[in-house]
Amino acid sequence: MAFSAVERLISLRYLRARREEGFISIIAWFSLICIALGVGTLIVVMAVMNGFRVELLNQITAVNGHLGVTSGRGPITDYEPLLDKIRAVPGVASANAVVEGQAVVVSPDGVRGVMVRGMPLPALEARGPIARSLEPAVVATRSGRPRADVCAPRDSAPAAIGARGRLADLADDGSVAMGVRLAETLGVQVGNDIELVSPRTIDTPVGRVPRKIRLRVAAIFEVGMFDYDSNFIYMPIQKAQDFFDMPGQISLVEVFAADSASYRRLAGPISQALDWKAYAFDWIEANAGFFNTVQIQTNVMFLVLTMIIVVAAFNIVSSLMMLVRTKGPDIAILRTMGASRGQILRIFLVDGMGIGLVGVGIGVMLGLLFVRNIEAIRQGLQSTFGVCLFDPQLYLLAELPARISAGEVTSIAVMALVFAFFATLYPAWAATRLDPLEGLRRG
Repeated sequence: MAFSAVERLISLRYLRARREEGFISIIAWFSLICIALGVGTLIVVMAVMNGFRVELLNQITAVNGHLGVTSGRGPITDYEPLLDKIRAVPGVASANAVVEGQAVVVSPDGVRGVMVRGMPLPALEARGPIARSLEPAVVATRSGRPRADVCAPRDSAPAAIGARGRLADLADDGSVAMGVRLAETLGVQVGNDIELVSPRTIDTPVGRVPRKIRLRVAAIFEVGMFDYDSNFIYMPIQKAQDFFDMPGQISLVEVFAADSASYRRLAGPISQALDWKAYAFDWIEANAGFFNTVQIQTNVMFLVLTMIIVVAAFNIVSSLMMLVRTKGPDIAILRTMGASRGQILRIFLVDGMGIGLVGVGIGVMLGLLFVRNIEAIRQGLQSTFGVCLFDPQLYLLAELPARISAGEVTSIAVMALVFAFFATLYPAWAATRLDPLEGLRRG
């Protein structure tokens, strides 16, 4: 649909309301602002929800591997041939044996239930988030910004964590690495001793007692996920096998794919290579309920925030209808001068779509600007008002994530423009139905 220069000129004149038509201009401005706020808010919320899902999945796979392999019936025995078969599958970068179990850690300052993971030292050193957090340049969080103290539990008084140690010291099978928040809770530092208590018992002359072992803290890591930083302890695999009474056995195999973007397609080939005596699973399958909940929340938020744009579209309807009523004599004069109904229709379409286009443009710019600086904005608001806007204990991430999708931003902008277009149709059509004689009589 082509718009002539005359049609665009008249449309712009109509939008610049005279003093007696100021109320119409105010409604038009409200329509524009509502569209901008709706589009901007929708972009921010969708970016945060996408960032939360992607960042959480990336963190999980970076620490746990892209895929896991389990027998589904208990510990895996004779696992060395199984590791060789997995490593031979095309697309597999590495496969590592893991012993995993729950235990209780005891220190002079506290007691805490933890997840203990045993693995070979080279495999642990290859865990990027863990290894990088022990580098001297890394500070409180993975982005280099200090953690927001307003989100720390009020009933805890964390101890100051000094040196972070190094993973190479875990070559001594009497040493462990633990998360920074767990170390704060227990009040331990590198070099301190802890006691680990297993739920498995052993027979003694006085009866069955829990299996206990004394270990030294060799490293304190911080991966940026609250769950891992507060609940996980790593130790050499041989020590973990002894502690959990699993000689020559492992709990699962962690697999890293050469292409992290398409790791899910490896699950079938790995299971086939193992003759289905063990099967591979990805972490979305293992946490399907959680990720489905995130997706449902994303869909609901999208639907709710879309209503803001719909309300703005109704404002366009009301402002244009009032404009049509006010400009009745002008429309009648245009018709008597030879303007067609199509030209009248296009004049008001330009008005409505102009409001929608400007509002969408402003909304996209505001939304992208907010998303680019969302963590700095969060930290500033928390410091200013002393409130916790994003609790890492609840969301399992140390920072507020945001991930902009160009396709999603485009779809939001197009959707808002479509709403604005449909909101403009009826008032524009109503303008073409005005009787020129009636309009001249009222003028």
